[in-house]
Amino acid sequence: MLLTIGAIAILGGVILSVNRNINNTGTILLHSNIGIEEVSLASSIIEEAQGLAFDEVTDTSAVSAPSQLTPANALGQENGDSTDLNDFDDFNGLNSNGRLEIDTLATGIFYVFTRVCYVNQNDVMGNAGTQTWNKRLDVWVWNTSSTDTVKMQSVFSYWTF
Repeated sequence: MLLTIGAIAILGGVILSVNRNINNTGTILLHSNIGIEEVSLASSIIEEAQGLAFDEVTDTSAVSAPSQLTPANALGQENGDSTDLNDFDDFNGLNSNGRLEIDTLATGIFYVFTRVCYVNQNDVMGNAGTQTWNKRLDVWVWNTSSTDTVKMQSVFSYWTF
């Protein structure tokens, strides 16, 4: 009789341990999927931005001096049009409120924050505060189901020959 009770207790402990491990594995898989989607969304935004003109001015004509570019305090979408992304700095504060929400259905809503600034070639991590030949796009992506935030950056330069 005692042997049966002992066997049931051991079996109960094993079942609880297996259930805990299955639950932990599911949580790890969910966070991994969320992380992959965060990186994918950030990469997609950066790739789309890099496929556009460096500046609204350079879209149709050549520029010979940085002062001809969009002023640093005016980076972003022209005329508040959130559907016409035609140059790199249009990604500064997407949708005018600085944050974009993307619902993937599978893992919930992802929040995206973007910022574009001019940078000096000797300090690409800083903000130049004035027009230069280099712009940096910062993209943050997060999900309420995850404690991590993905931050990716890309520097885009304008070259004249």
